[in-house]
Amino acid sequence: MAIQRKTILITGASSGLGRGLALALSHGDNNLVITARRAELLDEVAAAVRAQGSRCVAVPADGTDPVAAQSVVDAAVREFGGIDVAILNAGGGAAMSMADTPADAVLRVMRTNYDTLVNLLCPIIALMTERPGTIAWTGSPAGFFGLPKSGPYSAAKAAGRLLFDTCRIELAGSGIRFVALYPGFTETPGLDPDDVPLRALIIQPDRAVREMLRAIERGRAHAMFPRRIAWLMALARLLPEFIRRRILAVAARLG
Repeated sequence: MAIQRKTILITGASSGLGRGLALALSHGDNNLVITARRAELLDEVAAAVRAQGSRCVAVPADGTDPVAAQSVVDAAVREFGGIDVAILNAGGGAAMSMADTPADAVLRVMRTNYDTLVNLLCPIIALMTERPGTIAWTGSPAGFFGLPKSGPYSAAKAAGRLLFDTCRIELAGSGIRFVALYPGFTETPGLDPDDVPLRALIIQPDRAVREMLRAIERGRAHAMFPRRIAWLMALARLLPEFIRRRILAVAARLG
């Protein structure tokens, strides 16, 4: 599936990977519906997309609000008749230790990452039961294990991963394709390099965008990149749990 002359919804499109995806897809004669909370930045992205010849509608919205999320889907239907590809990319989180993190901070991370997924995923599935398309979600390798200083973020991404997997199972045969994307540490404004155990694990945003679009085009169920991250995660999943815990505990102390 070449992503050309399609109607594409991108969440979290005002900065980072969402912005990069919108700009990359602006060259494909596409219809883009982009959303994020920051209206001014979103308008700048929309102008850049239109300058490349694609159509673009900017819908400022807070994805943690189900009514606002539904309005984004409604705008896509109203402007372009439906959605061919949805890239659910909103989210993020900062380093925090469970030893001194209050409950409201943990729940805020969950809302930012999990609620924004659910609030868009459900209406898009309802829409695509009539006109199947592709739903891609930006998860994280952190969603496979509880990582030091990333407990709330890991929990939110783990919840999203399991929900997304369930959708893939329950809607098999519906024509809807579910693509889970697991980019490694990407050099975006939200990344603190000091939180990364090895600088060699950091990749540039343009590389991440290329990998994400390649996975979406091929309809891959799961795509973790770069390979060095995928290899480390595969090795970690093979280790007995008590050994993995000890390694992560040492990493936490060193951090």
